[in-house]
Amino acid sequence: MHQDIENENLFLFYENWENRELWQIHMNNKHLSEYMKVTEGAVEEFTLNEMTKID
Repeated sequence: MHQDIENENLFLFYENWENRELWQIHMNNKHLSEYMKVTEGAVEEFTLNEMTKID
């Protein structure tokens, strides 16, 4: 987790996954749905960027 230097209310989670299948398993885990419940109303915007590495 990273925090913006100029905006202490802006956070970034940066994750690398071996493959998309493992990432999908992670995204469907219970802890992620629990996070969404406890942060409901506290997160102004949630943006998910799925990207690919350029060699």
